[in-house]
Amino acid sequence: MEPWTILIPTRPQPDTIVAIFILTTLGRERFPGIEDARIEVKPSAPAESFEALIAQKILPLDVGGGPFDHHATGACASELVADYLGIRDNPALGKLLAYAKRDDAFGKGTSSNDPIDRAFGLSGLIASLNKTHPGEADKIVHFVLPLLAAHYQSAYEHHVESPRVVEEKKKTGEYEELAAEQSGKKLKVAFVVSDKPSMPTYLRSMQGPRADVVVQKAESSGRVSILTRQERKVRLAAVAALLRMREAELRSISLPEDSAYWAKDGRADELPMWYVDPATNSILNVGETRDDDTKIPWEEFKRLVPQGLSLVTKRPRA
Repeated sequence: MEPWTILIPTRPQPDTIVAIFILTTLGRERFPGIEDARIEVKPSAPAESFEALIAQKILPLDVGGGPFDHHATGACASELVADYLGIRDNPALGKLLAYAKRDDAFGKGTSSNDPIDRAFGLSGLIASLNKTHPGEADKIVHFVLPLLAAHYQSAYEHHVESPRVVEEKKKTGEYEELAAEQSGKKLKVAFVVSDKPSMPTYLRSMQGPRADVVVQKAESSGRVSILTRQERKVRLAAVAALLRMREAELRSISLPEDSAYWAKDGRADELPMWYVDPATNSILNVGETRDDDTKIPWEEFKRLVPQGLSLVTKRPRA
């Protein structure tokens, strides 16, 4: 099949690259084969109608006065493409469209004044690519598209996939919320069985249930991680102590008679599968073999974690 050609009026800009990403990722049904399009710079489109060009597999973007030419419209090209495809309300596109609009209309793709932020922000990197590869629009666009794809996938999981999965897991009993209290502070603790690394981020977010503590059991290995919402300053020392005590009991391991040792940061030599990370305020079940998977039954975590949260213990240092 003859490949598509996407025409842009000048070197690739953030708005046009976002528009191309939307077309090549979400516009495949409307424009079959568009994902393999070549990108060419044409300051003016051929003197034919938009429909006639589309019939020739030529798609003018931001040029030629067609539905994707944003000049004098008050919108940016990526917004026009999203409107044309009927996906403007797709929540996974929200930040991409906002970024394209801000860069195009206000020149603030990166709003920070810090020179390092500006150099390594996406707009600054696109500008550097244009300087390094003049006249190579197709190469530049295809350098950037994987970055946008990664963002879109992450946003889709956060705004669409994770909420759907949580609702399903509520029905199967693989998701549960419990209340806990620590020094008079009410805490929401979410327990979930999931392999998704993005799940704790969603569960702690404003879009999710805003959990203060997330206890996640991996479906594939059975390992458990306990993550917290940083601004809530949850204390985990007593939780770590209870988990180590129970793990030692199940493995017939003797621990020193020192509660501070059980609660310490890092690893305890006798139970290296439990790591307390003070930098992220988390407790992680780690290791290289299946024997490092915790032997604590999942249902026991629903008792031990709230209990440990209520037992405020000063965090000792490793």
